[in-house]
Amino acid sequence: MWWGWKARLRECVRFGAKMTELRTTDKYFESILQITSPRLRKRLEDLVVLVGQAPTVGSKLNRSWLIEEFGSQCLTLDLKPVLFVYEYDEKNDVVALYGVVHQRLVQ
Repeated sequence: MWWGWKARLRECVRFGAKMTELRTTDKYFESILQITSPRLRKRLEDLVVLVGQAPTVGSKLNRSWLIEEFGSQCLTLDLKPVLFVYEYDEKNDVVALYGVVHQRLVQ
């Protein structure tokens, strides 16, 4: 049963799941600089931990301009009011963090 990403994060941390290698991109740093809310920044930090421990938890991109911007292999997680975008390379067990996109731009 799926309880949401917060419950999945707690489950991963509780059972000491292995952490996947995380790589940041320039887009990632540029996009998180736009987040001014300390609460949203904390939620983003928790989400990065989740992605590092359960990298396949995200959903495939479904908007054509997002696919053009980030590539068809990228995944997203809902972090209202933004979408967190990343890509998981299963062969090398590496996650590339691409950043956040405001959900108003996606609709």
